[in-house]
Amino acid sequence: MEAPSPATQRADIEAGDRAPAKTAAEALPIARLRQALDALFVPNPLRYWLDFAGSMLCFYGGFALVAATPLPAAVRLLAFVVSTLGLYRALIFIHELAHFPPGRMRGFRIAWNICCGIPLLAPDFLYETHADHHRTTSYGTANDGEYLPWGRPGGRPAILMFAVSSLLALPSGVVRFGVLGPLSWTSGRLRRWVAIHASSLVVDMRYCRPAPTPAQDRRWRRLEAIVLLYLCAVGAALLAGIIQPWWLLLLYLTLSAAMFLNSLRTLAAHRYGSAGTPLTATGQMLDSLNYPRRAWLNELWAPVGLRFHALHHLFPGIPYHNLAAAHARLSRLLPPQSPYHLTEGRSLAASLRELWRGARSAPAAASVAAGGRSAGLAE
Repeated sequence: MEAPSPATQRADIEAGDRAPAKTAAEALPIARLRQALDALFVPNPLRYWLDFAGSMLCFYGGFALVAATPLPAAVRLLAFVVSTLGLYRALIFIHELAHFPPGRMRGFRIAWNICCGIPLLAPDFLYETHADHHRTTSYGTANDGEYLPWGRPGGRPAILMFAVSSLLALPSGVVRFGVLGPLSWTSGRLRRWVAIHASSLVVDMRYCRPAPTPAQDRRWRRLEAIVLLYLCAVGAALLAGIIQPWWLLLLYLTLSAAMFLNSLRTLAAHRYGSAGTPLTATGQMLDSLNYPRRAWLNELWAPVGLRFHALHHLFPGIPYHNLAAAHARLSRLLPPQSPYHLTEGRSLAASLRELWRGARSAPAAASVAAGGRSAGLAE
């Protein structure tokens, strides 16, 4: 069967986008859009490997320049920035791993854990709960550990606490894998508590992840054992004088800076206006933001495709390196009145300001159909 031409696709999509509906959120022709973007769902493994390798090179290279070379302060500061951005970008690949179907790019997953996840005390199983953030039955609800109603009145204290929590990433990892993990191997009750309450990268500390299956638990234990051996090796090297104490301080500062940048990105990724009721895929999109402009700058604070977060929630199967092309195609296919065009954010600073204002006072009464940053997104 011959594929429809771009002109035919555009006509069909515009017709669907203008179809009568209760709200603008219901008018987006997702099935037709999925068909128009079909070729962009195919990942490029080489792109993943080269991007990740370059990010790790920036991290380790910049870290070495700061830690072990007598360079001028300005040069070392620049090296620190490069190291932080490289580490941040490398870490964000855990988001791609969370979306890989079972068996895809197993070598890349192993390499990520060896080079990044284990040394930084964040093996990939901690982010397997990310699927809850995309389910229409859980997004924005108590079952979504990656969402808090920061955009609603009274959210300011929670916003500040979340930003400050980035300073606790490394100490929390030491406690999780150096203390709780080994202890949980001797107690079934403690094991269950650790699995449910201390094994997720989330923003809502009340979130409870499902207990792992036996196969999952075996994999968790293997990774926990490797991380524990790594921590013991670091401790032994420190006592033997092989590594300097201030190198660990530098690692803490680098990781904390990367995590703080990620906290700002997280705050600017959504409007956080959900009242706690489930949203459709289009509702998730309208509660999220894209940053297509100034790609060179936005890619620094929202790397690996996360600057197209609204598009990602609409089509989470598109690999990060195709999101820019997918956004350009949708922008051409969809008419100006399409709700998709309501997802564009101006900048990181502008979105943070809007979120902060919304967290102080009652949100505007404008509806989603009118493009307002409202607290409740109509379904």
